Amino acid sequence: MNAPDRPLGVLDPAVRTEATFRMIIEIAAAASGELDLDQILHVALDRLRTVVRLTGGSIALVDGDDLVVRAAIGPFADEALGQRLTRGPSRSWGVVERMEPFRTGDLAAGGSRMRGPAAASAVRSWMAVPIIRHGAGIGLLEVDSTAVDAFSSSDEDLLVGVVTVLGGHVELAAHHADEQRAVALREAFVGVISHELRTPITTIYGLARVLRQRGEGIDAAARADAIADIEAESDRLYRLVEDLLVLSRAESGRVELEREPINVARLVDRIVAAEQQRLPDRRFVVSAPEGLGLIEAEATYVEQVVRNYLTNAAKYSDPDDAIEITMAVEDGNVAVRVLDRGIGIDEDAASQAFELFFRTKTASRTASGAGIGLFVCRQLVEAMGGRTWLRPREGGGTEAGFRLPIVAPEDEPDDA
Repeated sequence: MNAPDRPLGVLDPAVRTEATFRMIIEIAAAASGELDLDQILHVALDRLRTVVRLTGGSIALVDGDDLVVRAAIGPFADEALGQRLTRGPSRSWGVVERMEPFRTGDLAAGGSRMRGPAAASAVRSWMAVPIIRHGAGIGLLEVDSTAVDAFSSSDEDLLVGVVTVLGGHVELAAHHADEQRAVALREAFVGVISHELRTPITTIYGLARVLRQRGEGIDAAARADAIADIEAESDRLYRLVEDLLVLSRAESGRVELEREPINVARLVDRIVAAEQQRLPDRRFVVSAPEGLGLIEAEATYVEQVVRNYLTNAAKYSDPDDAIEITMAVEDGNVAVRVLDRGIGIDEDAASQAFELFFRTKTASRTASGAGIGLFVCRQLVEAMGGRTWLRPREGGGTEAGFRLPIVAPEDEPDDA
């Protein structure tokens, strides 16, 4: 018997039961094939629309302290796909952490709304069930509808059956992804050590020998240039080693933190002052509002991120153009932006910029680099509970940014 095109929630139980069995078999078959995890999740959602009266739906998986939407269907799929929801009070995280389904027939009546402008104004009913493995929530499957009271307890039971089928495959895929990531990080060590570290070490060693053997016979200007080159390459070497340490911690699955309240405006001023000494031909312009508030983070990690951003801005822009550093309060976070008027980046490249080893062709032609700096920045900021981004700057150039949560007022020290 062919499954009908119209919603099955209004059909007799026998038809719905048959279609449900067919759907479960199709999902299991997809999961047992050669599709990647995101494709499997999309298949599951696509099959659900044959047995549940839904407008749209999505599947989000836990990634550290984020829920990341990995698959989505329906009219709001484009704005949902890829969304990251930081751990905290929310319907979605409540489902995952309590490992209990949640269903509401009228979001507006409860004073709630969906994320995303289109969905927020249209969706009324919402239902979600957790994806659970080994006693822990690892994600959730949610469906929504523009109709009020669209879902029933039998729909909820059906979703529970679907995530039971998916759970094992999600775990296997995550394990495989972790293995691939560990291999990539180990290869990163080999690549950086064999190529990127060799250049500064060779320069430092060669110039040091020249100064020792012929120091007295070299004129003052040439000697000063050699010392400046040694300082510059030593600084480059130091930064590479810092990034390698983060890669090492990421490879082992842990980036350790010692959080404390930090006056980010004061810290950024100090970092910029140090960079100004290192790059005297560059002009840095810093702006921050009064009473910016404290963030809870690790100062050395924030410094590493800001320095990486500033280094990139200087590397890929003209010395005549100022590099701007702005700070602002946004949704309970301090947002820090580094803006340049350099070679710029398009939207597609920006979405990949934080991947290990990623560099655009234009960036590779403009300056040397290992392609690990932005990857390290994301690892550090996300470990501190924040977000990173890179995007084209209006008028030309690039905006690199991150944001970190503000310390709650009752948690701020008296001498902050």
